[in-house]
Amino acid sequence: MCTVTFIPRREGYSLAMNRDERIARGEALPPAVFEHGKVSAICAIYPRDIEGGTWIGGSAHGVSFALLNWNGPGLMHRKTRSRGSLIPTLISADSSQDVHVTLSQMDLHGILPFRLVGVFPTEGGVWEWRWDQTSIECETLPWSPRQWCSSSLSDNRASLIRRTTFDQFMHEADVGSVEWMRRLHASHDPGHGPFSVCVHRGDVKTVSYTEMICTPTQVRCKYFPGSPCRSDRLEHTVSTCRTFASTVRSPRASTEVNSLGAVVNHGESDGKSTFCFCSRSRPINNVSLVGR
Repeated sequence: MCTVTFIPRREGYSLAMNRDERIARGEALPPAVFEHGKVSAICAIYPRDIEGGTWIGGSAHGVSFALLNWNGPGLMHRKTRSRGSLIPTLISADSSQDVHVTLSQMDLHGILPFRLVGVFPTEGGVWEWRWDQTSIECETLPWSPRQWCSSSLSDNRASLIRRTTFDQFMHEADVGSVEWMRRLHASHDPGHGPFSVCVHRGDVKTVSYTEMICTPTQVRCKYFPGSPCRSDRLEHTVSTCRTFASTVRSPRASTEVNSLGAVVNHGESDGKSTFCFCSRSRPINNVSLVGR
């Protein structure tokens, strides 16, 4: 049960998410930086639930994902694996095509229905993948403000009520700003209850608010445990540099993660090499930069 808001920007985007969960499930861990990728490492940022999975995350590629339960389809198979494993599996992808290929090849049996939102700034597009326990389907969405909602009571009703709130907020003077997103996700319109953006429902409530901010140089994750309507919330912030390429002269072809925390691909087809940095920052010595 969640609410996700996407706001495109001139050179990046913001992705905000309320996580609605059973209070008894336990607290999640705040975001941290992880390295993913089989061929070359890429830095990724995400919080983790008690099972080690996540509901939102972003990478140094500038790609972000948000995962929602899909309560529309009836359950055909019992749960044997957590949906939270999806984003860590896909987080190293740098394109929507990579994600589509990976999902189409994955064995999703035992995973309950989900909706997965992927944001790809270099493509200027948003994708949504839906799994109903029989097949995976995808949809390309325009690069424009958008909201997704889910609720174990009714996805459709939650979407209808929260969409009304979203539309009202779109008329405010500071629409799209970070402050605007936080007010939206703390909203109790049209009333304090199960279908407001900030959920309060007996044994279920909004247990955290997370925002991914992507700029041309950085991906930043801000995580606030507790209900977004509280004024005494803690704040956890983690960031990583966006992947960028520079060239150096290289004698032979190889790939490595060097002592600078950079992924180095030596000897590419143009006779040069590229490298990208994760969030670690150290002095660069003995490297001759030819261009960016």
